[in-house]
Amino acid sequence: MKFLVSILFSLVFAFNCHAQTVTKNVFPKDIKGARLNFKADFSEALICGMNEKEFSEYEKDWEEDKPTIVKNFRSGANLSIGKTYAVGDYQDASYTIMVKVNTITDEGYIVCDANIIDKDGNVLFTLEKLTGGKEPAFMIGTKLARMKIWATLTGKALGDILKKELPK
Repeated sequence: MKFLVSILFSLVFAFNCHAQTVTKNVFPKDIKGARLNFKADFSEALICGMNEKEFSEYEKDWEEDKPTIVKNFRSGANLSIGKTYAVGDYQDASYTIMVKVNTITDEGYIVCDANIIDKDGNVLFTLEKLTGGKEPAFMIGTKLARMKIWATLTGKALGDILKKELPK
């Protein structure tokens, strides 16, 4: 099973084509090497054609699996961003990455926007239409399993962009 998942992960990753757009980038010098708190907002997302409340009624394991989806997103970002920065659950951090999930398709494909915000609420960085690559025509597994894979891929895409954009 692990072999099959790793093959699927590799195939999905091979289709990676980013449509992301950075629309704001004004990082202060003190952000270098910072820990970045990570939050994800699904409140306005269209998940498999439903709002989050409807989807949680349809997919009973949503509330149980949602933290894993968020964790996979963070892990994907950390895989790419390197050791200079750390993305995680750092409530006391000076900076927060706020991901607003817009859409999750039946295949688990995620489209979201991301902002980095300082403690005063100032938006330092904005990334629109973040995705983990090109949506596949077909992907096996449950909806939630596919979302977990795409969360990792989308987090990795975020990490790749942050690695290029954040001060070295």
